[in-house]
Parts: sequence; C-alpha cells; structure tokens
Amino acid sequence: MPTTSHRRGAAAIASAAVLSSLLAACGGQDSSDGSGATELALAAFSGPNSLDPAQLVDGQQMFVWSSILDTLLARDYETGELIPNAAESWEYNEDGTELTLHLRDDMTFSDGDPVDAVAVAATMERNRTTAGIVQVKYGAVQSITAVDEHTVTVAFTHNDPQFLPNLALSTGAIGDPDTLDDERTATDPIGSGPYTLDTANTVPGTTYVLKKREDYWNADAYDFEKVTVRVLQDPTASLNALQAGEINAATVQAQVSGQLDQNRFALQQIDAQATAYLDILDRGGEQWPALGDVRVRQAINYAIDREGILDSIMAGVGMATTQIYSPYGEVYDESLNDAYPYDPDKGRALVEEAGYEGTVFTIPSTFLSTSYESVLSQAFEDIGLGLEWEAVPPQQAQSAHLSGDYPLSFQVTGFNSPEADSVSHFGASGYSNPRGYTDATVDALFEQINSTVDLEEALPSYRELNAYAVEQAFEAPIVFTGGLWATADGISLTTTGASTISTVRLFDVES
Repeated sequence: MPTTSHRRGAAAIASAAVLSSLLAACGGQDSSDGSGATELALAAFSGPNSLDPAQLVDGQQMFVWSSILDTLLARDYETGELIPNAAESWEYNEDGTELTLHLRDDMTFSDGDPVDAVAVAATMERNRTTAGIVQVKYGAVQSITAVDEHTVTVAFTHNDPQFLPNLALSTGAIGDPDTLDDERTATDPIGSGPYTLDTANTVPGTTYVLKKREDYWNADAYDFEKVTVRVLQDPTASLNALQAGEINAATVQAQVSGQLDQNRFALQQIDAQATAYLDILDRGGEQWPALGDVRVRQAINYAIDREGILDSIMAGVGMATTQIYSPYGEVYDESLNDAYPYDPDKGRALVEEAGYEGTVFTIPSTFLSTSYESVLSQAFEDIGLGLEWEAVPPQQAQSAHLSGDYPLSFQVTGFNSPEADSVSHFGASGYSNPRGYTDATVDALFEQINSTVDLEEALPSYRELNAYAVEQAFEAPIVFTGGLWATADGISLTTTGASTISTVRLFDVES
C-alpha cells in the first residue's frame, strides 16, 4: 500500500451570526459565556458498555467513546475514504507483514501528557493481550514497537487486510498508558479525543455529557462546545424528545416523520447504513443438521419477501438486498440481488427435497428483531419450517449470538470496509460466523485476499467471495436499513451514506 500523507481537513466553522441564530427550542444554544457556542444533543440506541479501549463496541456506542478516545485513522464522511487522524501517514512493507504508522507530533491527552508512540504501542499491546471484544481484531499481530517518539510499527504473522480499516474504529482507539489499568478507565478515562466526559452530569446508560477540549489538535473541526448523547431505544421517545426540544438530532421512523414541524427540523434520508439479516450460525450443520444443507439455507432466502419488508417495516427507507457488502462500495454487485426472488413455493420444495420439513429453530428475540419477528415466522412457516423466539435482554444480545446455543440470530450490522466485512461475515474468526465455518472455496479466496496487500488488486477475490456467499446462502440478508435523520434548524448531517460511522463528526453547524 502506498504511503498516505494527506491530512484531514478541518470542518468549516460557522459564522457567529449563524451560531447566534440557533433557537433554544432546538436544543442547541449555550450563550451563558456570550460566545454563542452551539450544543449537539442527539439520540443513540445504546450507550457504551465500557470506555476501556480493550472493551469498546463499534456502532452507535462510538458517539460517546470516540469523542473521548481518538482513533489512529478516520473515514471521510463524503467519500468513505480512509483518512489520517492521529496517524498522519502510514505504509506497509512489500508483503503486508509490517505496518508503519507515523503519528502527529502535536497531540496531548486530556491531562496534558503527550499522545506519542509509547501511548499508542501500550494501548495496542494491551488490546492484543487482554481478553475482550477488541482482542480478536489483533489475532494476526505478532508484535508492536514504538520505534521513536512518533513512529509505531506493527508486525503480523501474515498480511491482515482488515487491520488497517479497523484503525478507524475501536482497534485504533488510543488510551493513556499511565492509567489504562486503573479502575477509572472503564467509566472516565484520561482521553485522547476532542471531548472529555462531564461525569457530574452523566448518568451511565442513560445520558452522557461531553465537553469540548480547546487544546485538542483538531479542535476547529468540532463545532459543538457541548455534546449530549441520550440513550433512547424507543423511536417514539426520540420523536417526543425532538419535539420537546430536548435533543436536536435523531433518527425517526418515516411513518411518523410528518409530525415534525418542517420549520424547525430538516429531514435527510440515507438509503443504506447497515444490513439487517438473518444470520445462519450453524452453517456446517454440526448441531442443527438442516442448516448444513445448502438447499435449506437457500430455501430460507427464497422465503423472505424483501420488498414487502422494506415497504411495510421500513416504510421504503432502505434497499432490499441478498448481499451484505455496502452498496456504496466496489465489492457490491447489483446483479446478485436477483439470486433469490420471493418464491416460498420454491423454498418449500427445497426443504422437502432435503428432508427437513417440520424442523423448528429457536432464535433469540432482541430489541433488534422485534419488528421483524412476525414476518420472519410466517416466512419459515411458508416453507415448512418454524421459528420459536426466545426473549433475551438487550445487554445479553451479543453474548446470545456468540454462545453456540442458537442456530440462527437476527442482526443489524453497520458497514465497515471490504476487508473487515469479509472477515466478520465469512472469516473463521468473524462475529457473524461464531462457529468458525469454512470450506475449501472460502479458504482459497481468503488465501488470495490475505496474500494481496493492495485492495484494488484484491477486489476480484472479494467479489468472488461475495458471489459464493450468496450462492451458498451462508446468511439471509434482508434489507439495507436506511436512516431518516431529523436535525433541528442550524444542525446538518455531513454524509449521504458513503460513511456513517457514529462519531460527532457526523454532524455540523450549518453555514
């Protein structure tokens, strides 16, 4: 991979006139100091399980933790391109077994200590050796070395294509080496990011209040002096909070968006920001033999009325799909969406041919699946199978998926990169493949991918993996879930979907 040396451009700063025009009813004005500084108050589906770098969860939990802990890389919200952040450039050696990161020289932690190579290497090494959510992403890492004050090298046992893009997520978070093992790290860490946690006004699990650091290296790129993240899983609660002026940004359901005052709120639709899919966990049929038969897996795909679900559940905000790769990326193949037209009769015939008619599967019922459960149950019934939904508390949804106790689970997973998404869904260590299923074709494709350092050269292999996964029906993708963001007057969304990583940079002050 060639060296990347460009810098992230600072976001435009709104004029004082614009700032002072924001209405208090929009939840945005903080003029107590006379500066006219704005506030962002947004709704998120979940707060962070932990602020410990080794335990960070991506997705909407990033609204909080990525404000406190900076990442080595970032994503451009307009193009989706991987861009510099704490690391201002990087390069691989020829075979991709050594990555060199060149850090900025003007970064500090919230306590004033420098963010240097020692801090980065210490965080990475702790992630590599500490049991937790992030550790698996360091599976190919052999050693991490602080070469000098601003240079870190990461050595791998083999080329790991997903590692670099993951540095824009939890894998790349930077913690303070002096306090990493302190109890406070999980709840109030010494931060490297643009904000600090206001613990006096934060209620863990409910409300997180963040205050901007003026000494942050890229402070001008963050327009909001204060950010409040409210955990609101109920869409009705989010809508009510918007209307009451308690928050000024949230996703809303298309069916009720008309209730918002168009003079106070702007609506922006993102057609695809995550994949909703039925994950087939026992692809080898080890415990549930029916799922080891490709005919049954294909039958499940034929049983799903994707367009009907898009219209009835998503109100048309999204895209029907039979593949998991982002429609904004280069692996996505429009033609694959014709692979499984809605045909329950064909699905039933395949189930009968395989000899598994009447099989009933137990599946976790979580806050993610609730809206889809009745239609999926009917889909299985239509092809001679059954689903029994077993209630699982929100905090146990992830562990249930990984437990091995269930043959299937319903998931909604955001897009990352071709490298990371491939491993997550089809790799032997992937989150969506907790039993580590593989076969000779998958192994051969990953061997090609892992021996190719340059993404452009690897794209044919990724596309072949995508086509093979659809043919083998390793999963049953349903829809790309869209998003309808409502933002109060003066607040704007910075993306149309190329990147939807949940950070404060997703929002801006209108200029």
